[in-house]
Amino acid sequence: MTETRPGTIAVCIPTYNQAAFVARAVDSALRQTDFPHLHVWVSDDASTDNTAEVMTALCARDPRVRYHRHPKNLGIAENASWVLEQPDAEIVVRLDSDDVLLPDYVRVLYARLMAHPQAGYAHSAVEVIDQHDVVQSVSHMFRPREFVDGDTALRESLKGYKTVANILMFRADALRRANYYHGRPNFAEDYDLSVRLADLGYGNVFVNDVLAQYRVWGDAQGTRHHRKAEHLRGLTQLFHRSFPEAYARRGWNQGEVRRARTRVAVRFATAIFMPWITDEERTELVPLLYGLDAGLRVRWRVLLLRLGFAPVFAGLAQADTMLRRAVKNTLAAMRHRAG
Repeated sequence: MTETRPGTIAVCIPTYNQAAFVARAVDSALRQTDFPHLHVWVSDDASTDNTAEVMTALCARDPRVRYHRHPKNLGIAENASWVLEQPDAEIVVRLDSDDVLLPDYVRVLYARLMAHPQAGYAHSAVEVIDQHDVVQSVSHMFRPREFVDGDTALRESLKGYKTVANILMFRADALRRANYYHGRPNFAEDYDLSVRLADLGYGNVFVNDVLAQYRVWGDAQGTRHHRKAEHLRGLTQLFHRSFPEAYARRGWNQGEVRRARTRVAVRFATAIFMPWITDEERTELVPLLYGLDAGLRVRWRVLLLRLGFAPVFAGLAQADTMLRRAVKNTLAAMRHRAG
């Protein structure tokens, strides 16, 4: 097993065809307050743009930057696993190459992670930015306590991936015990990892300070069928393997997992009946949806969607999402101001 050096930190950046953004991500890591000697590792998943030229220049400018280009594409999960495994640091940060760390990210989260020895990772509130670096919103998460234990995190995860963004500071030992993302899906891999860490007994720390910027692309970036297909495969592995195994180890009621799985599948059904998904694409997606959950509620939802009720369900889902987000952000902001 790789030995880690106490007090050492590495920012790990998996990238693919994001030459326009990767330099900013690297620079944001190098400019961390009070941690001038951290290292940055960039793993290029066989990009076809000019990422190699950008990274060569960054490596020449700053010896703290390490860069590796894979000769063939590994996929999101394996590329992320590869780069997270390379440093011998005690703490590793996963930063996607289009996201940005604000200057105090490492200083603040490192202190909070060290204050909670049972925490496997730490995360924070973020600014949401678009492809032009314009801040669109601030995303908080209402949570009464800074630290939640592993069992609590596991139960709460049935309601969704309990972070505001996939910009996380990990204990390297926790990642090794969870075997990183190896053998995991290429979509929802972050959600899956959080469940497996909770299953291992690791809690997590959330700081409601805005410490990073998370880039959200236009809707067209996330609605094509191949991404929906990957997402469904990821959720299927999560709800048919990771959650059931974790609940079985604790002797918990598997009905909770089944009910959560159905809720997720019903919501997802509406997404694959949006106008921009073609009938041909839907022919692939519906069987994948039934692979996640083929119960009566899901089949009824699909039938109603086929009959033309998609706009109704989409409107209800959007209203529910907006209400939940508004309540969550209001409560989180109130707590932030009070504390």
